Amino acid sequence: MRESYTEQEPGAVTPEEIRESSLWTPARVSAVSRNVFFVIAGCVIVGLFVTTSNLYYVAAAVGILILGVVLAWHFEAVMVVYAMVAFVPWGRTPDLAVGGSGMGKGLYVSQAMLGFLVVIWLIKYVFGSLAKDRIRTGFYVPLGLYLAYSVFNVLTSYLFWDYHVDIRNQSLAVNVIDLALRFLSAGALVLVATTISSRGWLKAVTWALLIAGLYNTVNGALGFVPFEAPWWPLLAILPAAYFCGLALDRGYPIWQRAFGIAIVGVAIYTVFYGNISWVSGWMGLFAALFTVLMVRNRKAAFVAVLVTAIMLIAFWPFVQKNVIENSRSEGDFDRLALLEGSWKYATTFPLGIGIGNYRAYNSFYYGEKWGTTQYGSAHGTYAQALAETGLPGLVLFLAVLACGFRWMLASYKRVEGASRVYLAAALGQMVGIGTAAVVGDYIVPTYHNGGLVMFSTTIYTWLIWGLAVAHVRISGDQVSGSVDSNS
Repeated sequence: MRESYTEQEPGAVTPEEIRESSLWTPARVSAVSRNVFFVIAGCVIVGLFVTTSNLYYVAAAVGILILGVVLAWHFEAVMVVYAMVAFVPWGRTPDLAVGGSGMGKGLYVSQAMLGFLVVIWLIKYVFGSLAKDRIRTGFYVPLGLYLAYSVFNVLTSYLFWDYHVDIRNQSLAVNVIDLALRFLSAGALVLVATTISSRGWLKAVTWALLIAGLYNTVNGALGFVPFEAPWWPLLAILPAAYFCGLALDRGYPIWQRAFGIAIVGVAIYTVFYGNISWVSGWMGLFAALFTVLMVRNRKAAFVAVLVTAIMLIAFWPFVQKNVIENSRSEGDFDRLALLEGSWKYATTFPLGIGIGNYRAYNSFYYGEKWGTTQYGSAHGTYAQALAETGLPGLVLFLAVLACGFRWMLASYKRVEGASRVYLAAALGQMVGIGTAAVVGDYIVPTYHNGGLVMFSTTIYTWLIWGLAVAHVRISGDQVSGSVDSNS
């Protein structure tokens, strides 16, 4: 009798294997026990963390997990989210330190979330998973030298502390925080410059920054939402400059150019007419618009200057009352005394008094001795840099701006389309914020002038500059064919 035979398909599971897999073998018991142990241990650890920690840190841990999931999808997606929310000073941590004033201060999402992103960026850099098409820019070398000098400056300030000033009036935490704000600002620039991988994400991050500025501009005019950035008119500079450049570009449809003119008009009305007593805002806005006009159409720039001069003469009584008299009554002219004091610090202490040490020196000794007012900060980016880092530090800081501007201007002439419009806007924003920084801490904030809160606004300057680098990098890749313009 012929035996029946059924051919077994390759890879099929036999009944014997099914029966063996259902048995609790020693190896299986060991594996399941190990997994159960890890689950129980994880639950215990989470439970202890939740019951013993401040609720803020529990929420922060959940937020980090969510960010981790999004990061696993796309790093650029988190940058878009950050650009949309960083301007609101929310999510303040419990007090991390209490200064001499007795008031505690904590970090905000604008710092904590950026710090988390910079750490992830460093990990990606170490493991070589960043984009390989990094380019040379005018920012990196002077910025690296400035950061190195900043660390050196703080160390030498303690080594050569002036004996007239009581060192007990100074907190090391302030030095660390002011240094950290500089490194975070530089980190934002490098992070945006090097991680955007496609034209699609470049467009998304660009619009995220523009929307943040547009929201603050419109909300400043209407005031219908209670959430706004500190020093919010400074965020209006980028969208005003961008849409000014767009309006001057004949390659765009007429309705888009008309929309651009409308946005510029809203920005001027909101920042100048609605907030005319705050000189920093409209001074930066007009400097930015003039720069864009000079870059895009010099004839239009000269016409704008002529019209502005005529209007200034015609409305001089209004300007006299709302600008000059208001500034005098609010003590804004004290900045001249502060600038004089900064020069005295730079000539008395060639290496500067140290980043974060201004309040200890000025409020408790030299402000009274020199009669240059006893403010806790110099209330100006350049005056603060001159006093705390001396002439070497100020020169290095100015080199970041000068070299960055020169590089962006040269790059502007090489790019086309939307990137060309953005580069013009970034150039305008740099000149605008650089002009406003004469009378405020608008590029690098100062701890003793609300620096932890104001970082929510100042960080956008560094994001804008980093995005300019990304535009040049992606545009260069697109020309060479290594980037899909539709990706």
